[in-house]
Amino acid sequence: MLKYLRRCKDRKGFTLVEVIIVLVIIAILSAVLIPSLSGYIDRANKAKYMLAAKNCMKAMQIELSEMYAEKISPFDIKGIKTCGKSENLDVSFIGTDFAKEVLTTADDEPYILLFGLGNYKTYISTPERSKAYTVFFVAYVRDKDSRPIFFNGSEWTTKYPWEKDYGNTFKVNGEDILLEFYFVAGPDKNNAANNWTKLKQIRDKFKD
Repeated sequence: MLKYLRRCKDRKGFTLVEVIIVLVIIAILSAVLIPSLSGYIDRANKAKYMLAAKNCMKAMQIELSEMYAEKISPFDIKGIKTCGKSENLDVSFIGTDFAKEVLTTADDEPYILLFGLGNYKTYISTPERSKAYTVFFVAYVRDKDSRPIFFNGSEWTTKYPWEKDYGNTFKVNGEDILLEFYFVAGPDKNNAANNWTKLKQIRDKFKD
């Protein structure tokens, strides 16, 4: 017992200088590691959302392929709402059974989900009618605080596909495709124009 007490008496604590040095080292390590960890989390989220967006695109294309085979127009879907010029409409599927089927198949429910198909009136009566049922564009926003993800006709990217805010012609493999846009998910169930506005606001928030 006496030996133990003697060892405790001889044992020295940390000096103030040593404590400060340790705190400085911890601060330096935190400054180095935390940004790296944040970057890793951002990359992981991007990969996760990219996969989710691809699943949504596949689910949409499955539904469209069935409609193409049965010669059903997207405009035949019950409950859709349209806005814009008659020759080039924006369409809202939000809340329809069709939209619910797409989201169920994809097992997802994003904040905004927008698809661009070949313009129906332009292609439906031509040998290229399949373009009216082909997904050429996707805009996917997981939630209102996440970076948008786009399919621009050839690749997936976080870059907004247009130089200007408005445009319905997309170049795919060197060919100009006239698009029509269909919302499957969005904050406004009735007005596609308001969902476009929200998409652009989120885009601007994440501009590099």
